[in-house]
Amino acid sequence: MKKYISLLLKIVTVIAALYGTYLSILGKNGFMSNWNALLFFTIQSNLWIAGWFIYEGIFLFKKKKYDSGVVNILKLMFTVAISLTGIVFIFILAPTLPNPYKLNNVLTHVVVPLCAVTDLFVCSDKMNLRKTDFLYCVIPPIYYVIFSAIGYINHWHFVGTLNYPYFFLNWGSPAGAIGFTKESPWMGPVWWIILLAVIIVFVGFIYTLLIRLFAKLGKAKKASGR
Repeated sequence: MKKYISLLLKIVTVIAALYGTYLSILGKNGFMSNWNALLFFTIQSNLWIAGWFIYEGIFLFKKKKYDSGVVNILKLMFTVAISLTGIVFIFILAPTLPNPYKLNNVLTHVVVPLCAVTDLFVCSDKMNLRKTDFLYCVIPPIYYVIFSAIGYINHWHFVGTLNYPYFFLNWGSPAGAIGFTKESPWMGPVWWIILLAVIIVFVGFIYTLLIRLFAKLGKAKKASGR
């Protein structure tokens, strides 16, 4: 039964991620629109999880196992990345946008994260994670900080003529790199990056802890013959 639930979640996730990305690219103006949408962590994390679920779906109904250590880490890493997309949008970005809950935003920031996280725990009985594997979850955000910094230096146009994707990654804001201000962005990118890193590590730790707990309970249940 879990296999079919997981397959359904994967299908919904892939469709929502790809259609949400398509709608974002079609957008003419505003936040995360046209081909510049591909420069955002939101769209990149959606494409990562969609690609990963396509890979997992290929092996789902095959006898060949795909639950190696590396695969488990990648699944956790991509799921935490898309979780960050949802958390940042709902609690940080949405309050600053005039009309945040458009269909493309709902699909890429809400539907995909919820389905991906649900699938993680549906598949948790197949996963074998070490206590410290959650630390790998910082890799995608570190990559994106470097990616967006390169864009800032080279004056890529993320939104209109702005050379940064999100207000908290604006190195030229009134707060400076490590300062504070009474209005947006309230503090420099360094502090935002530290805050997001704490969130990522915390979410990754909780996911890992729960997966290990469910795995332990599953083994105990199997051993008892239930």
